Amino acid sequence: MGSQLVFCSNELPERDRFDLWRETASGGPGAVDVVHVDRRPFFGRVEWLPLGCIDAYKGSFSAATFTRSRRWIERDGFDGFSFHINLSGRSETLRHKERTVLDGFSATGFSYGKPFEASLIPPAGRYCESLNLVIPREAMLPKAPNAERCIGALHADQAPLRLLSQYLMLLGNTPPVAEDSRLSQLAGNHVLDLLALLLGPTREAEHEARLCGLRAARLATLKKYLLDNHHQPHLSVTTAAQALGISERYLHDLIAETGESFTEMVNRLRLERARRLLCDPDHRHLRIGEIAFAAGFNDLSYFNRLFRRRFGETPGTFKAGEHMTGSAVDPFDRLQPSATPGIIEGGGDRPP
Repeated sequence: MGSQLVFCSNELPERDRFDLWRETASGGPGAVDVVHVDRRPFFGRVEWLPLGCIDAYKGSFSAATFTRSRRWIERDGFDGFSFHINLSGRSETLRHKERTVLDGFSATGFSYGKPFEASLIPPAGRYCESLNLVIPREAMLPKAPNAERCIGALHADQAPLRLLSQYLMLLGNTPPVAEDSRLSQLAGNHVLDLLALLLGPTREAEHEARLCGLRAARLATLKKYLLDNHHQPHLSVTTAAQALGISERYLHDLIAETGESFTEMVNRLRLERARRLLCDPDHRHLRIGEIAFAAGFNDLSYFNRLFRRRFGETPGTFKAGEHMTGSAVDPFDRLQPSATPGIIEGGGDRPP
């Protein structure tokens, strides 16, 4: 995750690793006691991402048990909520003699104001991987008034849970979120909306969640899909909508929020990919046509025309110029509408 703080036991002296982690876990709000129960040396890695009033963590651990006793509750007085998304391995949570078992991708939560015990059981030769949210009570209850009752339920592979985990991973790989307090607050609100939708909010909160959090997560997933697949020559509105399980009309509505159309965004991503290949010394042996095809274009003259409009010179001139030391640009840093004409949305990128 694009976090501000990372704890990794491998960076510490081996004999001190567990003791230092245990000391870290027992400090601050929501303190817990930790017991290492793995035959292997202790391993723990936590990446922290602040999202407004929410703390998000991506964790990787060897086998361990975390206990929140009444002693800790009385000591720090924190009564917020935790939501645990299990990515790999097995997690068992015991609350009031009720046990919730997570095996594979699933989730549950608990209140820090009540005792609990959570055990992590990793797969053979690997570690438990999870995403975790720590949410103040005053932030959670207005969104999901029944959180106290239902947060401890087992949440299996549901659409809101998939979106929530994908959104958290995307936020973690976007450093500006951690660096900009406004973005952090906005992202935290979206996370709360998705969590409220998963927990069963009031009718008003559900409506708000669908309008805000769910839509933001869908847009983030769409951007990630296009970033990963823009170089595919047969990418279209139809194939993208089918891959994401949404309608073509909804896809158009989502992408319009960026100030671009589907056509403009895909062309921009392809042109940025071509520019990076032209700047890369490892690809100097490629012909212009090969670079165009690698970027997702299947018409060389169309590619040349778009490239010249965007960058002010032809690909050949650009390749022959002093561009080899240019740095790559994040294709989603630039969200202004492009004047570049579009690809054919029904299949491929040939000019009209």
